Amino acid sequence: MEETKLGIQEQKLGVGDGVVGMLNVFVDPAGAAKRVPAPLSWLWPVILLSIIYVVFGYLMLPYTLSVVDLRLSQQMTQQNLPVEQAERARNITHVITQFSVPATPVIVIALLALFAWLVSAMASMAGLRAKFRDIFSLMAACALIPALQYIATYIVVHAKADEITSQEQLTPPFGLDIFLQNIHGALYGVVNFFSIFEIWYLVVLTFALAYLGKSSKGKAFFAITPAWVLPLILKVVTAMFQSN
Repeated sequence: MEETKLGIQEQKLGVGDGVVGMLNVFVDPAGAAKRVPAPLSWLWPVILLSIIYVVFGYLMLPYTLSVVDLRLSQQMTQQNLPVEQAERARNITHVITQFSVPATPVIVIALLALFAWLVSAMASMAGLRAKFRDIFSLMAACALIPALQYIATYIVVHAKADEITSQEQLTPPFGLDIFLQNIHGALYGVVNFFSIFEIWYLVVLTFALAYLGKSSKGKAFFAITPAWVLPLILKVVTAMFQSN
């Protein structure tokens, strides 16, 4: 009887409910999860994510290239390479960096699909009743929260453009690293990763998945473990290499 009622509710959801659910993700996790079964609910956040990452990727490009040029210049000086070889390396790096901007949405969506699959597997282990399609839709909508951090990053970087001289300055502090100065390496990676946006994202995703899977928040948090542990490891490893 319960499954029949749920089926009737899902049939009443329209395309507009998917848009409303996407917007609800910022303030109402349960409301967002309730509308996940709506037709094309996965499409709207994917489109919005693509727009955000392409537009602000291009806006960030001059700052990214300036940091790339600075690092290349330092490496070339240390290795005492010929001018022609240095210029060739610079041109290749610029092409790769510029190409990465339009490729970013593809990478983001592919990672979303991967993490949704991993979360689905963990959710199944925890006894959550949720389909991969619904988990992917929910995670795509929740991914708009970290996308806000990307927008905020551009605003901060643009405001102090003349001071950008390192990769770390391209990821300004939005968490405890605001109060911690001159930290580098693994510690910087951990503190910088857990920004207010990341914590917001994890809380919303946990609450929404618990509602979607009709389970406790503890089980839902267990299920989303891959969605933050793997990116955290990548962040820490990257920070360690950049500090060398």
